[in-house]
Amino acid sequence: MALTTMSVSVWAKNDAGDSITVNIKLNVATNVGSTKLAPGNYKVVADGSKAKFEQGNKVVAEVPCTLKDFTGKVIDTTFIIDHDQMTEIQVAGKSKAIEFAAGN
Repeated sequence: MALTTMSVSVWAKNDAGDSITVNIKLNVATNVGSTKLAPGNYKVVADGSKAKFEQGNKVVAEVPCTLKDFTGKVIDTTFIIDHDQMTEIQVAGKSKAIEFAAGN
């Protein structure tokens, strides 16, 4: 089983409540939920039950997610990718991560 961790240049917006907004850049095609995302820049807005992946003003994917708590704040924004499937985005400066279920 291959597990890949990717660190990328991103910025995270300070959000109130249970939502996270982050801009990410995918260098390779990546699956999130049941959607395949092409390489490119995306704005991810996650509210604890769903995450929207936007390019420009267009929502290109909307997938179920949960927000996972950390004890402290994350230092670097990191993707967790398992066999081309994104399972998590840990966002710098946040004490929560966006977690995705495979194939949902």
